[in-house]
Amino acid sequence: MSWFAVLLPLITAAALLTAPGYLIARLLSLRGLWAWAFAAPASVTVIVLASLWTPLVGIRWTLLPVAATAAVVMIVAAVIGRALRGSESPAPSAQTPRATLWALVAAGVILTLQLMLIVGDPNNISQTFDNIFHLNAVRYIMDTGSASPLTVGGMTSPEGGLWFYPDGWHAFVALVAETTGTSVMIASNASMIAVAALVWPASVLLLTRVMVGGHTVVTLTAGVLAAIIPVFPLMLIDYGVLYPYFLALSLLPAVLAATIELLGFAASPSGLSKGTLLIALLGGLPGVIIAHPGAFVAWIVLAIVTAGFAYVKFVLGAPARGPLIRNSVFFALALLLAAVAWTVLKPAAEARGWPVDQTIGQAIGQAITLSPTYGNVSWVAVFLLVIGAVGLIRKRSLSAALPIALYLVVAVLYVVSSAMVWPELRDMLTGAWYNNAPRLAALLPMLVVPIAALGGLLLFRWIRGLLAAEGARRRVVVVGIAAVGIVLVGGQLYANQQAVRFVSTVYAYGEESRLISNDELELLERLPEETPEDAMIAGSAWTGAGLAYAYADRRVTMPHTLTSLTEDQQLILDELADAEPGSEVCDAVERTGTSYVLDFGTQEIHGARHDFEGLRRLASSDAVTLVDAEGRAKLYEVTGC
Repeated sequence: MSWFAVLLPLITAAALLTAPGYLIARLLSLRGLWAWAFAAPASVTVIVLASLWTPLVGIRWTLLPVAATAAVVMIVAAVIGRALRGSESPAPSAQTPRATLWALVAAGVILTLQLMLIVGDPNNISQTFDNIFHLNAVRYIMDTGSASPLTVGGMTSPEGGLWFYPDGWHAFVALVAETTGTSVMIASNASMIAVAALVWPASVLLLTRVMVGGHTVVTLTAGVLAAIIPVFPLMLIDYGVLYPYFLALSLLPAVLAATIELLGFAASPSGLSKGTLLIALLGGLPGVIIAHPGAFVAWIVLAIVTAGFAYVKFVLGAPARGPLIRNSVFFALALLLAAVAWTVLKPAAEARGWPVDQTIGQAIGQAITLSPTYGNVSWVAVFLLVIGAVGLIRKRSLSAALPIALYLVVAVLYVVSSAMVWPELRDMLTGAWYNNAPRLAALLPMLVVPIAALGGLLLFRWIRGLLAAEGARRRVVVVGIAAVGIVLVGGQLYANQQAVRFVSTVYAYGEESRLISNDELELLERLPEETPEDAMIAGSAWTGAGLAYAYADRRVTMPHTLTSLTEDQQLILDELADAEPGSEVCDAVERTGTSYVLDFGTQEIHGARHDFEGLRRLASSDAVTLVDAEGRAKLYEVTGC
């Protein structure tokens, strides 16, 4: 399929992510990069707020409730913005809107091209474990008309075992699919590109400006760096696949930027009042939380570190006793709330069982070289990171130390999750991220980009000074700089090319694909013509058969590998092949309305092995009749009851 087919879904996804939030940001007095960076957090917040109230009043999930919610939020933003406008200071004149635009365009283009190369065909999917849930959850929202995080868990836990699931990503993708009439697969890919190319660059550029300033060279360097560090966003559209976390981390830098400026550590102050910054922060956080709580916990950690710096700065100013007591109490309460949130937001123990997989030395090396997954060093980013870190250290100030401290905190957490051998301490520190090293590794680029962007500025100034030399010395300098530049850029290009090649194998259909093979895909595409709309299809989610829900809009027994099966569903999976009139399994078939079976063989995702005996030997069973087959993929109708 041509990528032109993705144009409308891509435009729709971009509009949903930017239009409501940008208008809200402008009404709140945000301008320029601040308004653009907060467009997505505000838009996602609007989407999740709409998803919460629509099922309560019986309204289906469409653009209408989103538009209504956006209108209400805009009114509130206009009132607050008007009230706060008198306290705004003039924005500094050192801003570089043209450089910002070029940086955003460069990052967006580079990331879009990489993602198009990775996905290959717009119909392709990430052939990964978690994507079974992600694709089917989008279909479930479209099917039930409810996108509430309080109801989406009903897909896999119909009896209420999963009462809350952060479904900001799924609600967003469902809107794209419903509005454009495209498939769930295409809507997912279009949404992924929109988030990577639009949301992430603007968000991390704002964080860069707040952390190290808005110089033209800093801005342009940050734009390029945002697009060439494979650890994010490429790793998260490969590993897992963690689409919700990917969305949340793309939003996170903007809310962290507001936090840092609110606490008085902005290198390039925006002129916004503390009231405006606070409202922007509080307005963006719900989008982050419902996209994925793991990103919210990351914000808590980084915000507490920043607050600690602010407290130290306050104490060093020799304040009076009254303000000192008040600020000390406030900081203590913030620590207490952070500790409570850290505990409450920790996932269940059975989900935190990821083992350590390397030594501490290896983990430290990976954190420094930004090579935790694909084994290739991001040479340009690392080179500039070192220069930027040295430049910050030489300033000898709290403000300059903060970016390094935030980076080191995340680096230490990554080392703990991937290499610490004391399980209790490890779980206490990184359990909020499932003790899963890739989730913490994905946080590193957000904090590397600002420091490395400053390194770009320092390098630029140093080179400009060297080029001031004349004659033979100038030629030697030019040759030396060119040689180093070629080595670094060549290494970076190789690292990105390897990452793109590696991730692209996950998105390709093939004869032995991990989730859906070519034969299975062809059979899934014929299901709408071969089965009635109300058909219930049995099959193992582990083999990919459960994706009949996402692909063909047909209900399935197992929409995910971790589905809580009822007794009837389990009985069907265990004994269907031996069904005969009057048997218990036939009674279960009648109660559940199961009318078809998808047999996708025995190859399971992650090389797992699940013996659903009722799905074996179907070819010789009198309980079913073959309807269609494509290679080893077969569709049977239940006729023996």
